[in-house]
This record gives sequence, C-alpha cells and structure tokens, in this order.
Amino acid sequence: MQKGAFLTIEISDIAFGGAGVGRADGFVVFVPYTAVGDRVRVRVRSRKRNFVTAELVEICAAGPARAVPPCQYYQLCGGCQYQHLEYPEQLRAKTKQLQDILTRLGGFTDALPIRAMLPSPRTLRYRNRIDLHPRADGVYGFCERGKPASIFALHDCPLFELAQDFSQYPLRRADQLLVVRTHDGAPYCYFKNDHNDITSESFDCASGAARGAVCSDYTVGAQRFTAAYGGFFQVNRWILPQFVEVVRAAAEPQPADTLLDVYCGVGLFGLSLAPDVARVIGVEQDAACIDCARDNARAQGVTTAAFHALTAEQHLADLVARGERIDLCIVDPPRNGLTNKAVSALKKLHPPRLVYISCGPDTFARDARKLCDSGYALQTIQPLDLFPHTKHFELVARFTAVAHAE
Repeated sequence: MQKGAFLTIEISDIAFGGAGVGRADGFVVFVPYTAVGDRVRVRVRSRKRNFVTAELVEICAAGPARAVPPCQYYQLCGGCQYQHLEYPEQLRAKTKQLQDILTRLGGFTDALPIRAMLPSPRTLRYRNRIDLHPRADGVYGFCERGKPASIFALHDCPLFELAQDFSQYPLRRADQLLVVRTHDGAPYCYFKNDHNDITSESFDCASGAARGAVCSDYTVGAQRFTAAYGGFFQVNRWILPQFVEVVRAAAEPQPADTLLDVYCGVGLFGLSLAPDVARVIGVEQDAACIDCARDNARAQGVTTAAFHALTAEQHLADLVARGERIDLCIVDPPRNGLTNKAVSALKKLHPPRLVYISCGPDTFARDARKLCDSGYALQTIQPLDLFPHTKHFELVARFTAVAHAE
C-alpha cells in the first residue's frame, strides 16, 4: 500500500465526488473514472490511515454501466466526473450518495424518504453559462484537472448550449475570465476577475458589440423571468418547469398562506407560487436580484408579493421581532447552507411547512439534523439532476412542524 504500488481491484460503489470505490488488504481504495463492476489495475497515489487514493492504469474488465465519454477533454478537464457512466447509473449513484451523506453526516438512521432522482430533459447542451480562463498566449480554455494554473484550449464544451469555439474569441482583458451566457435572447458575454467580481458591461457574442447592462430573459413554463446580465439564474433552464412543480408539490400552498421565500433570487419560486397563496415575502441580499424580482412581479401582474434587499439573518430577525406569522417558508441557500443565526430565527418563526432547496447535500444533512432536532419532521426528499455528468445535483426537501405532521 505504499505510493507507486500496483493493485488489481473490483469497483463496488461510487463515492460522492465521483471516484469509484474498491477494497484491498483492509484499505478502501478510491479510483476516479471507474464504474461499479469494473475490474481495474491501479497505481497508489497516496495513503492515509485506512484508505488510499489511486489512479487508473488499466480496465481489465468493464462493468455493465460503463459508457464512452461524449467529450474529448473529459479526463483533462476537471468539470465533469461521470461521463464514463451511462446516464441511469449516474442517477442511481447520486441518489445513493445522498442516502449515505444523510446517514453519515446527518445521523438519520431510519429509512429515508428519498425519491428516485428526476433526470434532466437534456444531458448535453444544457448549461446556459461557462467561465473561460485566459492563457498567456491569448487562448481561452478551462483549467486542467488538479492543475488550476494550467489552462488548455477549449474548442467546444458539449454541456454548454452553444456549440461554438470561443478559444480564439477576440474580446479579452488581461487576467480576466470571459463569461459566456445564453438566454431567451442573443448569447452574450462579459468579464469578471478571480474573485467573481464583474468588471465589464455585457457584449453580444456574434458581433462583440457592447450591450451595456441589459438584462437577460428566461421562460419557465408560462412565466418569464428577467435577471441581471451577470446575476444568478439556474444553469439548466430545461429542467426548471419540473423543478418548480416539485417545489409546489412539496410546499402544498394554500389560498390563505403567507409564503416566505428566503434567498429568493429573482423570484423564481415565490412568484411561481404567488397565485396559490395570499401573499409572498421575498428576501435576498443581492439588491440587483431584488430589483429584477420586483420587475418580474410587475410584468407577471403579481400584486401580492413584496421583496426586500436584506440578508436572510436580518430579515428573519425582523419578522421574529414583529411576531409575523409565516405559514409556508421556502429556503434556497447557497452551497454552504444556512447560518446558525438563520436556523435560530427559523426555529422561532416555526412555520408549519418548510421547503429546503439545496445544491449541497453535505450542508443540507447538517441543517436537516438541526431542523429535526428543533421540532420538524423530514417528510420527503426529491433530488433532481440539474447537472448531468457532474457530481452535483439539487434536492427539494419538505419539513413539517411536528405539531402539524401528517
């Protein structure tokens, strides 16, 4: 088990993050780019107390779920982890990983109410955004796997909606990333720095002409949403109609409900449910998102929604101080989950129904445990594959206050 040693093992599982899992001499062995059922020859890269990481040397016998990756850069690029797996196997692996994380990190020992992961309508050409890194010679590309300082020329990303070569795109700024986005209108691009700060106006991709700070439009079902050109919107718009319906089913909105939408963004979920409730309160720290949410409410004829540009912690504390009654709460925090202050305020508000949307299963497991320890029951979890071929996925969980549990 020393570094450089060769092993022959069989892969029995896929760990969160994408590495295949095998065993040898009492050690767990993690090997990227392997599939369940593969018999493989590997070389040990590093050893810890009870596990080793290894690199794939040879596939001696392929498992039944192994597939041919659709991208020529698959093992060079670090963006995807599952292109070597058939799509149904990707869904199965991610669902099992969610179960394992909730058991290991959340301490959930009973049978978990996890439904089968919903597949994306598209597994390729689904992303509406890519971030291109500049190379010293003027070429745009992606970072090599495990080598963030090394950039390879990217001529096409099959996950991105546009089948277009941006490697030699003429617009460039020294040490600035080029962000390319699609929406209901013409594709556009802009620049940002390594700290994710936007540093330019937007530009039309075809002509390179400046667009200014023009917003972007996205159609979701029968609704249309506007977002700031550099603002957040879900990267897989093809699954969003299903996503909204999953949230609606988990929320079970009632005509007299006051709905609190925390981390509301441009109002996707709050405005989608607005016709089903008495009023919507949305809160989001990003003032540009709140401006768009208000514009979206006006454009959709929604007069029962109020949006506030505040931190979640501040607005939740204000609601507690006013003694506001919340019947239904949706939280859609960033990947690092809810802060302790936010959880504490939610405990005090104690809405009868709480829908938690998460892209971070590890932080969700932590927060789910906190909620269940403070008087909530975890009733359903519906994972959705917004990010085919990658280790990432979303989930929608329904919590019910124990006094209101069915």
